[in-house]
Amino acid sequence: MPEKSLVLIDAENVLRSWQNFCKINNLNERVDYVKLRDTVSKDTNLLRAYFYDGVPENIPLKKKNFLDSLRKSGIQPRTKVLKNRHYFCNKCGDSGLRAIQKGVDVSLATDILRHAWQGTCDICIVVSGDEDYKDAIDVVKDKGIKVWIVSFKSSLSKELSLSADKVILLDDIFHDIKRQF
Repeated sequence: MPEKSLVLIDAENVLRSWQNFCKINNLNERVDYVKLRDTVSKDTNLLRAYFYDGVPENIPLKKKNFLDSLRKSGIQPRTKVLKNRHYFCNKCGDSGLRAIQKGVDVSLATDILRHAWQGTCDICIVVSGDEDYKDAIDVVKDKGIKVWIVSFKSSLSKELSLSADKVILLDDIFHDIKRQF
């Protein structure tokens, strides 16, 4: 019987890395999160997939429809309301309010730990190259949970790749997970 797995997608990290990859390679493609989920969890018994993202307090209709489509496809959105923070640029003197994510990474890390302690999975598949997850990953590995990291090579933290039991590069599966129009 295949090992039980979870897929945890860090939306901001994936989207930023995806856009960078497309820009560098002169491509205009969009990610298909269902294909992404299915490709990275192939040969496992997928229990659940989560999509972590920040959203404005009043979610625009386009974003709401996107999150609803994920939900209908079996990917559970986990959202946190964006926070407005003042910023000042020392280089150009620009200032103002900027919406930033707060709590999204902590929510993903908490779910990694929760599922490890509840014993609900054998493999956590983390779709992000963000080094912020390293400590949570090291802790769940101590509990016997395997951790696979899925990321573009350019955005994969070296420390995270060293902690992973397996690394899947989005560069290598790009054409399998792009959206068909």
